Amino acid sequence: ASKEHFCSDNPKHDDDPLNHQFPRTVDDVVFEHNQFLARISTECLLPNYDLIERASKIMTTCLLFSTQIKRFMETTKVHELHEKTRHERSKLRYANKRSKHDDEETNFRSDREERTQRCSDRIHRELCTETYRHMITRFDEVFSAHLAEFMKNLNSDYGQKSNAHLANLSMQLDYNGFLSSSIPTYQ
Repeated sequence: ASKEHFCSDNPKHDDDPLNHQFPRTVDDVVFEHNQFLARISTECLLPNYDLIERASKIMTTCLLFSTQIKRFMETTKVHELHEKTRHERSKLRYANKRSKHDDEETNFRSDREERTQRCSDRIHRELCTETYRHMITRFDEVFSAHLAEFMKNLNSDYGQKSNAHLANLSMQLDYNGFLSSSIPTYQ
C-alpha cells in the first residue's frame, strides 16, 4: 500500500479503519508491531492457560474420534468397495468406447448393487455392536465434558471481563442456547 493510503491527512480515507499515521521511524514500526502482537496474543486465548488447556482437550478428543472412525471404515471395508466399483466402472467405460455392450452395463449395475448391499450389511452389523455403541457414547460423554469445562472457563468472571472477544466467542458457541440446553453441567 502506498503512503497516501495510510496517512491521516488524506481526506479520501477518513472512514477507513486502516487510516492511521504512517510509521515514520523504526521505533514507530516496533511500537505498531508490539501492539499487533499484544492484540493477537490476547485474541488467541494465550493469556488464559485454562482456556487453552480445555480447547486442547477438545481437539484431542476430536482427533481420537476421527482415528476410531477411520478404523471403523477399515473394518467395514467401505473404501475398498468404492475403489473396486470405481475401477470396474473405468474398465467398463473403456470397453464401451470400443464397442457397445448393454449386457456388461447390466452386469456391472447388478454386481455393484450386490456389493453395496453387502457393504451396507457389514456397516449395519458393526453399528449394532455393543463395542461401537459404547465407543460413541464414551466419546460423546468426554467431548461434552470438555466442552462444558471450556464454556465454564469462557463464561467465568475472568473470561467475561478480560476481553470483549471472549464474550463474543461464548455467544457464538452457544448460538440459540443450544449448548446451555444440551449440556447440563455447562450452566
